[in-house]
Amino acid sequence: MKKTLLLLFTIFTAFMSKAQVNIPYQEIPYDVNYRWGLVDVNIAHGVVTLQTDGNQFIASLDGNSIPWEGRVFCISDQLRATMEPTDGLSREIVTYENGWYRKPLVAQYRDNSFDANNPANYKNIKGEGYLDADADTMEAVNVTADMLGMFYYFHQINFDAMNPGTFNIPITVEGGYDQTVSVTYNGRSTYTVGGVTYPTYSVTFEYSYHGAMSGYPVHAQVSTSSRVPLLLSADLPVGHIEMIHNPA
Repeated sequence: MKKTLLLLFTIFTAFMSKAQVNIPYQEIPYDVNYRWGLVDVNIAHGVVTLQTDGNQFIASLDGNSIPWEGRVFCISDQLRATMEPTDGLSREIVTYENGWYRKPLVAQYRDNSFDANNPANYKNIKGEGYLDADADTMEAVNVTADMLGMFYYFHQINFDAMNPGTFNIPITVEGGYDQTVSVTYNGRSTYTVGGVTYPTYSVTFEYSYHGAMSGYPVHAQVSTSSRVPLLLSADLPVGHIEMIHNPA
């Protein structure tokens, strides 16, 4: 019981010691690596953009794969949320969220003849578009859109005041239904990227999806200075995916 009360106290202290977050506009580039058995390859590149305007948080993710079986696979996510002040962490009230999946032919992608706005050429998480995309693919697109909200919380949570432990953050999604992200702070760590080793906070988080946890926990190594995730990694049914910050 004493240990439980101590954990709750340190989490409460961490929440209370961080006020509304001010994030100037920034673009964060990532390389995406894929591992499955003996396969270990860089498969994509992406850019996360984020900023705040008062208590409004705006973020996006745009990524495209290397040519694969004659196509380029593209994901584009957008998230807008009101970060409502509370006694602890801000409550995320999603005012707009969407994610698009496209897979143009390589030739179309390179000569800019691909019409990304043609409903025949996309599927999004709102069910719009006619592109053939299975449920697992669209769930992954949904989860990547959800996780943009964590970029805000990485700035707000006072990890230095915390002991390792797990807590939940409630989210209200457009349409009025509730969602949850379960966050586990694993403690201090380090991560090496581009030959440079950075001190980090090790964090694992998992979003709910259609009323149940997604089953795709994401591990993050968050820079202690910039609060930018240097690594985001997850084990999916099709293999292990890593998004690695590429500051070059």
